Amino acid sequence: MNQSLLYHAFGVREGYDYVRTEYHHGTVEFHLAVQSRLLICPHCEGRDVIRRGKRFRRIQTVPIGLKPVFLVTEVPRCQCRQCGQVFEVAPLLPRPMSTTPNG
Repeated sequence: MNQSLLYHAFGVREGYDYVRTEYHHGTVEFHLAVQSRLLICPHCEGRDVIRRGKRFRRIQTVPIGLKPVFLVTEVPRCQCRQCGQVFEVAPLLPRPMSTTPNG
């Protein structure tokens, strides 16, 4: 799968790498990994960080046909070597769509 499809079909911006696709009980899951360039300390903006584990976030997106589709993104837990701050890198979600009321 290429990054262009992830962006145009599901709104996944740069900063994530496609890892694999899994099919479970009628659903499709696209697994994504965070690129190391996104690991920046929010406190001091340092780039010298240590990964201290991770958790996964499962985000439902638009279906493919009748199959529900989920983006499974890692949420790395990091520690800054400069200031010692511990933080998580939240997934870059697609921007909310603006809606126009009917009538």
